[in-house]
Amino acid sequence: MEYILENGFKLNYEYAQAKQPGPETETLVLIHGMGFDLRCWDRIIPYMMEDYHTLRYDFRGHGLSGTGDLDPAKLASLYTEHLHALVQHLEIGQFHILSHGAGCIIGLYYSKAYPEKVRSNVLLSLPLFNSTNTAYKYADYRKDLMKHQSMRTLADHVIPNVTLFRQGSPEIGKLYEAFSRVTLEVYVELLDFFAGAHSDIMDMFKQHTGPTLLLTGERDPMYPPYLSSLIASANPNCRFMTIYNSSNMVFYDQPEETYKQIKMFFASEWSHRAPLDPLLMDLHAEFLGLVDTDQEQQVIASRLKVVLLKPFQVFVDDSEILSGWGRRSAKELLIYLLLTPNVTRDQLCEDLWKDMETVKARNQLRVCLNHLKQLLNNDETKLIYSSNQQISLQAPVNCDLLTLLDLTKQALEETNPEQKDKRIQEIFQHIHEDMFRNLNQEWNLNFRMRLEIQLSTLVYHLADSWAVQGNYTGAIACLKYVLLFNPEEYDAYERIAHLCEQNNQKHEARKWRAKVEQLQTAKG
Repeated sequence: MEYILENGFKLNYEYAQAKQPGPETETLVLIHGMGFDLRCWDRIIPYMMEDYHTLRYDFRGHGLSGTGDLDPAKLASLYTEHLHALVQHLEIGQFHILSHGAGCIIGLYYSKAYPEKVRSNVLLSLPLFNSTNTAYKYADYRKDLMKHQSMRTLADHVIPNVTLFRQGSPEIGKLYEAFSRVTLEVYVELLDFFAGAHSDIMDMFKQHTGPTLLLTGERDPMYPPYLSSLIASANPNCRFMTIYNSSNMVFYDQPEETYKQIKMFFASEWSHRAPLDPLLMDLHAEFLGLVDTDQEQQVIASRLKVVLLKPFQVFVDDSEILSGWGRRSAKELLIYLLLTPNVTRDQLCEDLWKDMETVKARNQLRVCLNHLKQLLNNDETKLIYSSNQQISLQAPVNCDLLTLLDLTKQALEETNPEQKDKRIQEIFQHIHEDMFRNLNQEWNLNFRMRLEIQLSTLVYHLADSWAVQGNYTGAIACLKYVLLFNPEEYDAYERIAHLCEQNNQKHEARKWRAKVEQLQTAKG
């Protein structure tokens, strides 16, 4: 059905009464996640209609609803007012909100604006991270996906990570169909808005006083149970439950069990809850403090953070050390210690200054090590341990390159085909152009080459897997990652050309083969 707002904006919705309605029958308002539409509720609706009226709708830019002009600064109020206009039009009094993913954020904004309308909130896979920086990082990763193959590549990342249904199934097909209706502009607009409002959304959730249920999927790789449970603990009015054998879309993978938990939540006597014992509050205070941004950084963050896959940066206790890295081999020495956790002085001298006489090399190491210690304020931080024989970093280090190495190792060792594919996709967010800019010394070239070979092996594996499933667009996008760090990988060009032909893109295939010829001609 269509509802036309006063400004001409079209809102698509479906309202259905319960099978046996009565004067006390309540209404459930369902808000889908970003990239999906009201059809994503099809699998759970039959259970709901036994006891409740249901209203589901496509929010702006999704499904069959319109887009319209807007002021980006007023996105929150726009989505809130669209929903409010719809429930007013249908003369719905109080209701429960069931929302998934980004729809949870719309539900929270609406509850804040119209608390008298909302009986309770059921949040399915609430999209909150441990920090705003993480939210921006994931938003940037999704935007990078869209640079190569439009919304299809993004769907190839999101959909396999939100449901346990297999590629090629009708259930998966419906989700791809929903994504195909969303434009790049709308999706990017929402990504930027939600990332920028992350802190406000977290505060809004923590301060929400109405009955709240947060459900998460046992196998959700985006917002796993340990993260969701930590966030849920920030709100004393929030109950938390894990739905087993489900991913992010718990209501899609396990509709019956999800509805069972929701119905039990609605039946709870919230008005008669006893207040939490002060002693128990004190006992749990330290854990609850983890979700506070300031305390969170103190507990979770490593004292030393080093960025190597992007422009070089070093942070100690969240304060960036801006100068001094271009002198006395400070940058090279730190990178060496990161990649070689416990090394002898003699081995270090051999690798970094192999053309220098032994005595001079040792003196050089002493000077460079003292300089690095000064940069890291080692007298207080104690980040570097050194003796007459050995040197090592003492504190845990947060380093993007080390994370990439760990993910690569896990993916290479994984034997389960589905899990292996998921681990490889997780690696993609770390692969980008000029990623090895800081690995340009003679001693680390072999390390770099070995890592490139391992990454290429994994990318080819995933590309072959997707090609077998008929996902040629996704396979092509995979192979382009190889070219980001090795633009002369001729085999990747040929594979892309072959996949383009299978995807009925003959013109694209000729372009990719022409690129190989140009490279070969340039090399002479």
